[in-house]
Amino acid sequence: MTEDPQKTWSDYYQRKKDQRKDEAFQMCEQMQRAGVNDETYLALDFVFFGTSKPDVENLAKQLSENYEMQIIQNAEEGNWLVKGTTRPYGITLSKEQHIGWVEFMSDVAQSYACVFSTWALEAPKLGAHFNSENIESAS
Repeated sequence: MTEDPQKTWSDYYQRKKDQRKDEAFQMCEQMQRAGVNDETYLALDFVFFGTSKPDVENLAKQLSENYEMQIIQNAEEGNWLVKGTTRPYGITLSKEQHIGWVEFMSDVAQSYACVFSTWALEAPKLGAHFNSENIESAS
């Protein structure tokens, strides 16, 4: 009996979303210990990947309403990277907003058959950097 491919992809995206949320909770703890609060200005950078150029272009187009977006072909891996940033503008994020943002990015990625990969926050006035890639996770 073969497994339903749609269920396999749904399970994969749910695991990735849960992993990103866990990373976000850990990052929020790191940020709080470093003195970041709801009023700290932050620079936000993030990355998605996908295998279909039209999908990554549509994802970037949707997110370009709120972020500076860039698409890069990753020839080695045979996929596309979608990079976004709030720079040069700063944002503020409460813990709840941060977790909600991660959930949204995971969901919007899935809607374009892409994966929300990593994100980083910088608090320039505190000289602090936080990167999801540096957080131990289940994957």
